[in-house]
Amino acid sequence: MTRAMLTLLLLPCTLWGQSPDTTRGHAQFSIFPEKRLFPRLLADGTSHQLGIDKDLLTRQWIGHIGAVRPVAEVTFCGHAVQVGIGATVHTSILREPGVLQVVTADFSVDFPVDIQVSSALTLRTGYGHFSAHLVDDGIEILQKQSVNYAKDFVTLLGAFALPVIGGHLYGGGRWDFHSLPEESKHWTVQCGFEAGNVLLWPEVRLYAAMDLKLKSEVAWGSTQSYQLGVKLFERNDSALRVTYTYRTGIDDRGQFYREKSEFSLVGVFFDF
Repeated sequence: MTRAMLTLLLLPCTLWGQSPDTTRGHAQFSIFPEKRLFPRLLADGTSHQLGIDKDLLTRQWIGHIGAVRPVAEVTFCGHAVQVGIGATVHTSILREPGVLQVVTADFSVDFPVDIQVSSALTLRTGYGHFSAHLVDDGIEILQKQSVNYAKDFVTLLGAFALPVIGGHLYGGGRWDFHSLPEESKHWTVQCGFEAGNVLLWPEVRLYAAMDLKLKSEVAWGSTQSYQLGVKLFERNDSALRVTYTYRTGIDDRGQFYREKSEFSLVGVFFDF
């Protein structure tokens, strides 16, 4: 019986292709780990972040109030599994003289589960919810009725670190098991990269990032984002970023999911 129990305990290490270490505990657990396993998706306009963009082509501002943080981590046989929580409100705002008019408010909540397969490869899954709304100013300005836009989804992403480009590649997508208003359209495919991270001066790093989303709800139309930015005062995974983003294709705002848009955005973001 003792031998059988020991075999079961060591089986995961064998499946991961590692030799078990019987001289130490098999699992390590921590709360609020300092280092995140899955990289930030810097160019993705719907990712969890805290910052603001100004569109150079219009009077529009786009704000993001939120963050994603790892909550707990367990390491077993040299492989870490991290559970986190993320929540963000994305808003689009028209700046008029003396007044700000809030047009849309999109709410995003995620419970990511990140799995470190190797030193280079990390997988992400987990449950998420996204809903999009016209607010009172938006209804008045646009004089249109809002769309009942909501998604409950499972994330399926992989990220691969590539030191040769100074960053990483990622790809995968999500499956919307509950999708409104396009109830029969369930898939969004996503890929992108971050590269560079070149030290220009002390405390200043230059990077480039790209994000591409293909959406089944609009006949696989795309949203493309290209970002160039600098990271200032970087500490571990935290930094102040100043960015320029060109975004084109299907609008990321759920209320305008059938419309094409073009943005030329200058932004400031706080990563923490």
